[in-house]
Amino acid sequence: MSVKRKSSRVNTGMKLVGIKTVDDQFKTAVAPLCESIAMRNKLEAALVDWQEECGLGPAGTIRQGIRLIHSRMMTLAVNSTPPSSPSAGSETSRSQEVVPSFMIESDEKNFPVIVVTGQIPDQLQRTFQKLKTLIAHCVATLGHADSLLTKIEESIKHISESHDELAHLCLESGLKGQKATRAAENFTWNLRLLKAQLSLVAKSQDEAQDIITQVFDVGGVLGILSPKLTHRSGARRFSRVIHDPIKDSTL
Repeated sequence: MSVKRKSSRVNTGMKLVGIKTVDDQFKTAVAPLCESIAMRNKLEAALVDWQEECGLGPAGTIRQGIRLIHSRMMTLAVNSTPPSSPSAGSETSRSQEVVPSFMIESDEKNFPVIVVTGQIPDQLQRTFQKLKTLIAHCVATLGHADSLLTKIEESIKHISESHDELAHLCLESGLKGQKATRAAENFTWNLRLLKAQLSLVAKSQDEAQDIITQVFDVGGVLGILSPKLTHRSGARRFSRVIHDPIKDSTL
């Protein structure tokens, strides 16, 4: 996305009001605004990369993608298993081979970890790596979203307090006529931008949480959760609903 390569000023879309005290208030919101935009861009880019790697369209879900990977791994496992042989040497060789497989584990904070074993083709390795990258961005989003929401909310609150005094502040700054009108327009624009970004941060938080939920849910449906998650009470911490494995997939 070209947005990532633009400067923070262009990236945020903030406009100069022309009143120092007001512009200083908006400047305090620039850092969390830039961080939230970058965070969302990274999450969206990671999701698109993984969908494309899986061969899914923009509407493809995490559940569908992991089912697709699971199907490919099952096919790979079958094709990787050598035919039975009465030879003792063959038995020894087979016992040393690791059948390609993957499972879903959890880290110390109960976020999903993808564990892959056996030899797998480069394309599948890329698919797993992109899934791991997507999960990492989800974890980062969930770790920073609350702090960003608080900072942006505080900025909105403080800036909104200046709204009723805007006409007086314009006069004090020597802004009249068209300049005063433009100052008011830019003030409104910046405030709306902050409120819109606040909603987007909350949306990113929900989307990241949903991706984490889907990873654990589909792992349970496919039987690829680690023994620890399978037997541990409360292993489905992130799950809000168990979806029907047939109705949920359009593959």
